[in-house]
Amino acid sequence: MNALLNAHRHLPRLLAGLLALLIALPPTLCLAAPAASTQEENNYPKLVIGPGDLLTVFVYGENGVTGTGGSTGIMDQLPTDYQVDSDGEVVFPFLGRVKLGGLTPAQASEKIAGLLSKPRKVTVLIKYSSAFWVSVLGDVPKPGKFQITGRPTLLSALSDAGGPLPDADMGGAILIRQGVKTKVDLDGYLRNTGAKLDDPYLYPGDILLVQKSPWPSIGDWAIIASILASGAIIAVELSNLHK
Repeated sequence: MNALLNAHRHLPRLLAGLLALLIALPPTLCLAAPAASTQEENNYPKLVIGPGDLLTVFVYGENGVTGTGGSTGIMDQLPTDYQVDSDGEVVFPFLGRVKLGGLTPAQASEKIAGLLSKPRKVTVLIKYSSAFWVSVLGDVPKPGKFQITGRPTLLSALSDAGGPLPDADMGGAILIRQGVKTKVDLDGYLRNTGAKLDDPYLYPGDILLVQKSPWPSIGDWAIIASILASGAIIAVELSNLHK
């Protein structure tokens, strides 16, 4: 009985503290990230080779011949990896140092094919890019750095990170682009609340920070609900004592 009376005494203080917390929280300013336009689609940065990239180069017909029991050989296309140095160059067999920095994979393929003594078809692929990546950090299951494939959007990058956690601040995510911070309303993109928003592109080097909500999480509300329920039970029991 003493425990019930003590809980009843502290209940008004708990409720008053909760109310003060909710009143003190500042309103969230929810800004939408810039939406992708047709001009933006045309001007999206091209994937080019840069320092630190890892390339895979296929030279068809120059990787050796394999066969079975001396029969007619079949061209074996063996990929070879090349690291681009700080000057944007790779060291290629029979050619020495070749400048590929600033070229697209298609342009690099044509350049190597033109430098070879024999006409050969060459394909250059960027296996790992040091510049074409975006980061998703904060209140997500898989925060990290993700390499760009195609033209990533806000939602595709968020999906790669596993989506926001239940206690994420859906109106307070922050997009950092070249040092400029913009608040992003994830609700507008994920739950279609308010005006319809076009899913914007993320650019190389962008960082999306999903913050944890300052409001009580679902688990916190469950604790508060249990306290309120306990208070109601205590009030009923105390009223029965006064009868």
